[in-house]
Amino acid sequence: MAIIFQRNLHPSRYARIVAFILMCAIPTLAHAQDTKSVLSVPQGWRIENTTYPPPWAKSLPWKGKIELRFPPGFFQPTSMYFWSYPILYQLQGNCITNDEELKRALLDYDTGLYGGKYSRDQIDITVQKPKQGQRGRPNTLTFKGFDPFTTKKPLTTYLEIQRRYDDVADMTTILILRSARPIDKKDAVWKALYRFRKDAGF
Repeated sequence: MAIIFQRNLHPSRYARIVAFILMCAIPTLAHAQDTKSVLSVPQGWRIENTTYPPPWAKSLPWKGKIELRFPPGFFQPTSMYFWSYPILYQLQGNCITNDEELKRALLDYDTGLYGGKYSRDQIDITVQKPKQGQRGRPNTLTFKGFDPFTTKKPLTTYLEIQRRYDDVADMTTILILRSARPIDKKDAVWKALYRFRKDAGF
């Protein structure tokens, strides 16, 4: 699968970025009546529950829904919560079963937001699997990409990923915790992100 971007900036790039910014700015009250939400909403955080794939990554083949929670300071480089948020996938069928599919999901999502300003070749993803004897622990991933919103500069984020498949419901659930801060169980931001594990059943 390949996505071809124009060399010059296209107006749709701004539409994608605006859509994402608006998504992050939606008040929690806008979804107060959504009783199907899985992830909780800490005070002051913003909420987005929408279909998957999102508008800027329609090439992704999987179908379902996605939940995101955005903390205050998400767009502020000086904030400890800069680019720190949980993502919950609930997808139809037994999908995203290997590293290549996971990388595709992340690449298409982020490059869709970039809108052609940064190419896929400029992104580096490294997956670290749990060591032997640590079965059941999350996979960790380092994503060297870009911040297309505020700094317009290279950005490294760190991800913890947990996945399960329910054969009765025929549904794949994936929880991604992502932050510009290195993974650290004692870190205040990561402690806040870890609280979403219980919501997602991990």
